[in-house]
Amino acid sequence: MLSDEEIFEKGMKVLVDGIGDLEAEKFISLVNRNQLDYTEWRRENLFKGMSAKELNAAAIEYAKTHNLE
Repeated sequence: MLSDEEIFEKGMKVLVDGIGDLEAEKFISLVNRNQLDYTEWRRENLFKGMSAKELNAAAIEYAKTHNLE
């Protein structure tokens, strides 16, 4: 299990690599300012517009590519 520090470092690296330094800083500010409820956001947005069949296919593909079979 990763420590909090390791999770933070990996998360920031993914964020910076994905959107850049300035945008990563802005994202952190937005999350803090809006007091994001990730669980609620995930429930409402993560699979929005996907049918159960599409979600199942995506889950199967993810399992295959991440050795989860």
